[in-house]
Amino acid sequence: MRLTNKNTGNSFNLSTKETKDFLETKNAYGIKINNSEDYIIKDTCKDISSFKFFLVCFALVALCYSSFVLFLHLNY
Repeated sequence: MRLTNKNTGNSFNLSTKETKDFLETKNAYGIKINNSEDYIIKDTCKDISSFKFFLVCFALVALCYSSFVLFLHLNY
């Protein structure tokens, strides 16, 4: 996630867990020091699901196998 401070304009990238921890940080008196109203939060997460990952891996293995079989078929 991309956090941008509304006052200073400084921005930084954090994971979802880090963003949650950052916004829930409290000082010694138990008061939250980072308000979500002070930041512009953009979700820039481009992670793929594990299903899509294994689907692409399977497709690449199938492509390699079919290319090898086609090579053998055309040359022998």
